[in-house]
Amino acid sequence: MPEENSKEPAGTGGPEDTPGGEGGNVEKKSQIGEVSCSNCGAPLEYMPGEAVITCSYCGTTTMLADFDHIVTLESHYLLPPAVGRDESISIASAWLKKGFHRSNQLPNKVHWKDIEARVLPYWVVRCTANTRWSGQQKRTRTVGQGKAQKTEEYWEPVQGHFSEDYTWPVYAREDTAEFWGIRNIEPGRQAVFPDWGKFILRFGGSRKAPNRDLLEGKADFSIEELKKSGMQEHIVNGQIVQERAEQNARSRIIEMHHTQAESRATRVTDIDTTVDVQGVDLVYLPLWELTYSYGGKDYRILVDASRREVLSGEAPVGKWAKATIFDIVFLLLAALFIAIGAGADAAWAYVVGGVLGAGAVAYTAWTATMKE
Repeated sequence: MPEENSKEPAGTGGPEDTPGGEGGNVEKKSQIGEVSCSNCGAPLEYMPGEAVITCSYCGTTTMLADFDHIVTLESHYLLPPAVGRDESISIASAWLKKGFHRSNQLPNKVHWKDIEARVLPYWVVRCTANTRWSGQQKRTRTVGQGKAQKTEEYWEPVQGHFSEDYTWPVYAREDTAEFWGIRNIEPGRQAVFPDWGKFILRFGGSRKAPNRDLLEGKADFSIEELKKSGMQEHIVNGQIVQERAEQNARSRIIEMHHTQAESRATRVTDIDTTVDVQGVDLVYLPLWELTYSYGGKDYRILVDASRREVLSGEAPVGKWAKATIFDIVFLLLAALFIAIGAGADAAWAYVVGGVLGAGAVAYTAWTATMKE
């Protein structure tokens, strides 16, 4: 059963609670609340709006039930950090040199600016979502014969069903923009952001977040585990309580399933999604947010300190990736116009094809002179 304690507001009657002396810190101090840890009795300070508070002495997490009571949170985990500051740079550097769209020389030419540790609270909603849908698919068919032959459109009834298991993450604070990349770990959210600069032919390079099992590798919350990597001072308290997190997860999953269903038919007339929740756990994710500069611009990378992987990142697209895409497009167009010229005996098509082919060659030569 949850354990309840009386809340003991701090900061009543002391000199720091009255104007003067403390300058601009007076207002901030007067806003800070305090309760006692239900396990070790240590004072737990919190700012207005925070509702999920973790003790930095023993690791017990409590949830503010109302103004007078706190409730000890039983289902409370940590993904143990296995990556320190220096190793986070190595992981980010390895990520920067991988993939067609990034230059393998990029890590050697960036300047690492800020590296911040964060231990962020996420509610993880364990659930299964089932969706049944029905609608119509537009088809075409050929009817008639000879001169009367024609193509007509018709609608075909279609329906389907799909389901998926989730450990859906809900950031346990109100402002999902206070730290970069917070929303990017949600399944289906864009997680990789390529910077194309002024290049127009933008094909590929981005990636959406997969449906990860965020409870894999979890352990009981331990301050000692955080102390090993020096992250114990970077715990961020939550603001959103469990019930609201479950509602948010249901809403997002239904929204995503509706989008998936609508992509499976030309016209969807009926969608029904049910979300069966098996449980909700509070999990603290240890993360490293890295900022680097390249070409006069700043980019960010979010490293999972437990799984040793990049969760989300921004990176400039390499010059040879752009050249390859440019050449493929222009050479295909050149081949198309040459084929038109051969079929219709049109000299102009040969000229256009030749110009496009020459453009591909010229762009490649120009790329070779560019600095990466």
